[in-house]
Amino acid sequence: MSITTIFNVVYVIRHAVSTENNAFITPSKISLIGNSLANASDNQSATTYGLLDETYQMCLQVFTANIMMILDRRNTSSSYCPLIPSNLKGPIMIQEPPENFSLLDISPYYPEVQHGGHYHPKICVARHKIAIIVPYRDRWDILRRFLFHTHEFLQRQQLDYRIYVCEQAFDSTFNKGIVMNSCFKEILNLEPNTPCFIMHDVDLL
Repeated sequence: MSITTIFNVVYVIRHAVSTENNAFITPSKISLIGNSLANASDNQSATTYGLLDETYQMCLQVFTANIMMILDRRNTSSSYCPLIPSNLKGPIMIQEPPENFSLLDISPYYPEVQHGGHYHPKICVARHKIAIIVPYRDRWDILRRFLFHTHEFLQRQQLDYRIYVCEQAFDSTFNKGIVMNSCFKEILNLEPNTPCFIMHDVDLL
C-alpha cells in the first residue's frame, strides 16, 4: 500500500506540471519549460505554484494517513490474544466448590471476575466477546458448582465474557424458553454490541 501511494504521489505531481499535450517532463525539455515559466505572467506563475502546493499537501496528507493506518493495524493486531491460547488443557476434574466460594462477593479463586459475572483478559485484547445465558430456578448448589468450573475454562480461552444467571419470577410453571428469550432481550438493552450469545443449562459442564 505504501509503495502504491508513493507512485500515486509521483504521478499526480508529474501530471500537474506536464505540458499542454500531456507529455511528462523529460531532461531535454527542462530548459524549454524554464523559459516558458520565466515569460509567464505573475498571476499565471502564482496559480501554477498554488496548484502544485495544493497537490503536494493533498498527497502528503493521504500518504501520512495511510502510513498511520498501517502502523495502527500492526500495533492493534500485536496486542490481540493468540489464536490458540497457551494455557489450554484437556478434561477438567469435577469437584465440589470450596466452602468459601461465594456467588455474592468477589471470589479469591477468580479475583479478576467483576461484580455481575464479567471477565476479560488483562494481558491481551480478547478476540471474542460472548454472553452466556443460564436459566435458573431453585438450584443453588448446582449453580455454585457450575460457576466454579465454568469460570476456569472460560478464562483459559482468554474470552471477554459475562455470565447472566436469569431467574424466573413468581411461582408459575418454569418455562426455560421464555426465561432465555427475556434475558436475551434485556442483554441487548444493556450491552447492544454483544456479538455472540450462548444458551447454557445450569446442570451441564
